This record gives sequence, structure tokens and C-alpha cells, in this order.
Amino acid sequence: MYDYGVHDDRLPGGRRRWLAELAAARAPEHLRVRVLERNAAFDPARLRRIAILGAAGEGQRLALLCQRLGIEVSAIVDDDPRKVGTTVLDHSVLPTAHLRVLSDGIPVVVASHRVLAAIHNLQALGIRDIAPFAVLQVLAPDRFPPHMFYDRLLDDTFAHRDRYLWLEDELADDFSRQVLDAVLGFRQTFDARLLEPVVEHDLYGPAGLIRYGDDEAYVDGGSYDGDTIRLFIGRVGGRFERVYAFEPDPRTFAALRQNFIDEPRVRPINAGLYSRTGSLRFHDDGSRGAIFADDGEIDMAVTTVDDVVGEGRVTFIKMNIESAEIDALNGARRTIGRCLPKLAISAYHRPNDLWGIALLIREISSGYDLFLRQHDGGVIETVLYALPREHGSSRRRNEFEVVAAT
Repeated sequence: MYDYGVHDDRLPGGRRRWLAELAAARAPEHLRVRVLERNAAFDPARLRRIAILGAAGEGQRLALLCQRLGIEVSAIVDDDPRKVGTTVLDHSVLPTAHLRVLSDGIPVVVASHRVLAAIHNLQALGIRDIAPFAVLQVLAPDRFPPHMFYDRLLDDTFAHRDRYLWLEDELADDFSRQVLDAVLGFRQTFDARLLEPVVEHDLYGPAGLIRYGDDEAYVDGGSYDGDTIRLFIGRVGGRFERVYAFEPDPRTFAALRQNFIDEPRVRPINAGLYSRTGSLRFHDDGSRGAIFADDGEIDMAVTTVDDVVGEGRVTFIKMNIESAEIDALNGARRTIGRCLPKLAISAYHRPNDLWGIALLIREISSGYDLFLRQHDGGVIETVLYALPREHGSSRRRNEFEVVAAT
């Protein structure tokens, strides 16, 4: 892998490195050429043999695609003890250390959206050619159908260059602009090491950014089994007024309800957040990737923040709802306009979420400062924070120093 380095300083002309690279592109194909140049060992036209790191859904999907395309899979590795020893197609899943015994020069595809830690582990084993599965998906989408995170990612990034430049100007602190540049660098190279200087692992609670009161009323969109609710309760020291917990998947909802059966302030709601109340088709796979889709297996109830909360009070809204964020924000317009709550909105499920969510929040209310944070080393966990101006304005000048010192 090419060592690009990380440049958070401005280039001549006042633009950061990867924003400048994007501005200089003349067609989406130029972005593909850049990706291929930086990941030459993964040229789909010449790829004959790979090893796969990751035996979960994306690793299984890649193995099946390779079987259909006649690409030899030399090994499938994973360090999750629940997966080691299981079988994917005709491959027994082995620990990652097994890659030491493979012939030199076999490229390794990381079949996970969490790429950075995997890169470090593989480099420690002496592996040279490493790339995320996303590289194959953006270079040859006809052969490697893209996950929704990467669907037309380069085309969207090129087509909306003006939106990213707009977002750079709208962000309230220099660290957010550095995050944006790193995220766009990852999109143009798929080297997760570009994200390393800006990753903060404290999801929905970045250092020095959010202040809590003793009577928070929290909307948790995409509650899963309550993991992010537990984070919230810990951060407020157990002092809060109410939690509205939305989870559409029936099996996951059962766990959510059981986990808070003795906490009357947490209200579990077996519905997804959307722009209207009704029902949608839903992929019911009991995972974090469960999503609304026209070809879903079951009907699932959806509702809106506005309909559930009514005239009630809300101080904080978090959404991680697998590409429904823009719809759900539209279903929270009245509440946001009335209460101006803190917002923490996932901005990575669709390529245009990165700018589209910011644009929508600006349309709903002009009373917010916008911040961008990256909470993992890959495409996932890019979160846009919108803080009421009196809450966030004091951090506009010195947020970079606050974060850099932690």
C-alpha cells in the first residue's frame, strides 16, 4: 500500500489536500483511475487469487462472488473465536496469523467496514497488498455489486463536489474540516490510515463537544438492544427525564425491552423512524444491518418523532437507522424547530448523506452549529453533530485544541 501521509494543513489556494484533489478531478473516471493506481494489486481485470479477512456477511458474499468469477480464494481468516473453525463455502476459517504461511504476494481483501485495525494487524504480519472490499466494489460494480455504503460512491462524490466545498465552509470548527478532508481522502484512496489522526472512538460522545443537563429527554433512533442508551445513561450519570427508544426489528426489540424492563423512564417503541406513520417492507435479519427495502420479507411499523413526542420536550436526538436518516429528520421537523435539540446523526449509510443531512438540518433550522466526527477507521461511524448555537458557538475557535489534547 502506498503511504500517502496525512496533511491537515491548507495547500496553496486555501484548500485542504483531498478537497483540492476532488476539486481537480474532471470526471468520475478520474477518481476510479486514482483508486486503481493506489490499489494496483486489486485490479479486477487481473485479479486471479486473493485471501479474505472477515468471515461475516461481507466475507461470505465476497467468497461466493469469487467462486462465480473464477477467482481463487487462498484462505479466509478471522480472529473472532466464534468464527474460527466454521466453514465458508469449502474453506475452514482460520486465525489471521495463518496468512504468514501463504505464498508471498497474495493480496488480502478486508471484508469488513472497519478497516483500520485490520490494516495494522496485516502489516504486522508482513502483508504488503491490502485493500478493503470497497475497492473492488467501486472499480467493478458489475462484478462486485456494491454494498449501499459504496453504491455509486465515486460518482456521487464527483457530482456533488460543490456540496462538499459548501460543507467545509459550514462546519463550525477546524477539526471538523480536518475530519471532512480525511473522509474524502478515504473515498479517493480507500486507505483507512488517512482517518487515523481524526478517529475518536467515543461514539455519540466526542471529547469536549456535547454538554448534558440533568433532565435530558433523549430520542434514540436505532436503539438495537440498548447499547447506545446505556452509553447515554452513563454519560448523564443516570440523571435524565426520558428516553424514547425506537427499534423496528422484532427480535432485537425483544432484547431491548427486556434490558430496560425495570427502567420506567425508558420507553421502547417497536417501530422504525421515518417521514410518516404507517408501514414499510423490512429485511428482518436481526442484525445492525437490518434495513427498510422494497424487497423486505416482512411489513414493519414506522412512525415519526413528531407523532410520538407530540408537544413533549426533547433535548437530544440520535439517529443511526441504516439510510433512513433523511426521512426520519423530515419526520422530526416540528420537534426540531420547536425544541432545537442536540442532534447526532449518522452520515455514512448513503454516499450523499455526508452533505445531504447537513443541508437538510440547515433547511429545518438556522440555529445550529455543525460539527463532523469520525468514530471508526472505515466508511462507518461518520456522525454529523448539530448543536444549538449557544451550545456549540464557544467551541468554534478552540475545538481543535481541545480534541488534540485528549
